[in-house]
Amino acid sequence: MNSLPLHGMRALLLAGALAASACARGERAGDAPAAPALAGPAGAPAAPALAGPAGAPAVRVAPAPGVELPDEELVDQDGAPVRLRELAEGRVLVVNFVFTTCTTICSPMTAIFGRLQGELGDALGREVRLVSISLDPATDTPERLNRYAEKFGRRPGWVFLTGSRERVRRVLDALGGRAPVKEQHTPITLIGRAAEGRWTRVDGIAPPGRLAEEVRAFLPGGPQGARAPAARSASPGG
Repeated sequence: MNSLPLHGMRALLLAGALAASACARGERAGDAPAAPALAGPAGAPAAPALAGPAGAPAVRVAPAPGVELPDEELVDQDGAPVRLRELAEGRVLVVNFVFTTCTTICSPMTAIFGRLQGELGDALGREVRLVSISLDPATDTPERLNRYAEKFGRRPGWVFLTGSRERVRRVLDALGGRAPVKEQHTPITLIGRAAEGRWTRVDGIAPPGRLAEEVRAFLPGGPQGARAPAARSASPGG
């Protein structure tokens, strides 16, 4: 089993128990959260969510037409400038959206990326980049992101990005990750090759093994031909 800092392990356990699809829905005790329509990038049709066990939100996997990685420059957890398209050259990107003061889904999502590093093995950094983009650039300085990343065992090949509000907003809009209220953002992971304009969107908190399966479909020799174009529910394993 791959090692993960204690903070990350606790967050991973929370991910397995989490039954909410937003940071702060405020449902009454005993209420099952409603399964919303899954909105894609601008211009992309929404896919209906499928109810999970006991009314919990299902993990939903679907192609993400219309996603285009913008040629924006952000800043990583070390304060170094990063151009997104350069980051994506020759690699599969796996992108999620978090912020360091989030108290619910961000820690589980980040812990899953921590475990995903081990699932990817030598492909991490060489063939695959993990990218966590801050939803709160005004608060999430590089120093703050660096401390946050360390809690989850970040390795080379996984970057945390922030920047000016305007640049981050443009990136979030292009990737379909922006939420009007950051505390109400839903768990989204984008996987794809920017140069090919081919992306998969995962809505919900998918386990690391399931995300790794989706990533492998984009790698040379992956089961691309066997991938059905229709939206589908993710398997619970992983």
